[in-house]
Amino acid sequence: MYPILFNYKLITIGSYGLLLGLAFYIGFLLLEREFILKKIDPELAYKLLIVIIPSAIIGAKLFHVFENFGEFLSSPSDMIFSGAGLSVYGGFVLSFISAMFVIRKNNEGILNIFDTTSPAMALGYAIGRLGCHASGDGCYGLPTDSILGMAYPNGIVPITVNVFPTPLFESFASLIFFLILMRLRKNELKTGTLFFIYLIMNGFARFSVEFIRLNPVTSLGLTQAQIVALCFITVGIGGLIFINKKISGIKHNAA
Repeated sequence: MYPILFNYKLITIGSYGLLLGLAFYIGFLLLEREFILKKIDPELAYKLLIVIIPSAIIGAKLFHVFENFGEFLSSPSDMIFSGAGLSVYGGFVLSFISAMFVIRKNNEGILNIFDTTSPAMALGYAIGRLGCHASGDGCYGLPTDSILGMAYPNGIVPITVNVFPTPLFESFASLIFFLILMRLRKNELKTGTLFFIYLIMNGFARFSVEFIRLNPVTSLGLTQAQIVALCFITVGIGGLIFINKKISGIKHNAA
């Protein structure tokens, strides 16, 4: 793995930072294009980007601290300033909350905008997970002797035994989700459908991958990421049921 791509005096470019930046940039370009196609002010894409970037990083770090609180107490500064230790779900949750305020302030429908951003989120997630893999940031799977196993001897968090490269699994799954969402968006769907489908797909993939991840298990027998993933799935299914019942009720009253 190559955590550091370029290092000259005070200038250091890491693979994780580069791919994370690329994820945000490509996601922004796609979102801007989708806004234009849906006749939404493309300036909103820029406003969302400004808010989402810091929210994602802060949320990801906070969730990682919460997930590994014992380690944090033993060495707070090491965890806070480490190049590793960013939990994607923490970034997701805080980004969603921050984005809702921006969307409401711009008098746009939250679900409509979240529908439009879903393909960009899936693509950005796929690219960002490649950054986890390239840098070897520690979000590995369990040791394995299968042909899928890989070692990360030069990673930010080095490991010399073969483990499941779970970031690659998630990246591949998210790329598939992106293609599905791009195809579905061409259909006439109820507002919120695309977003809720993405929550279900993302939640299911993360819940499944966690069974071969190294994350600590809680008292419930699940990792914290699996609990959040179940929340995503529940919100997604509940949201689909709600919007379909709402539309059915409107049609029934109109009849």
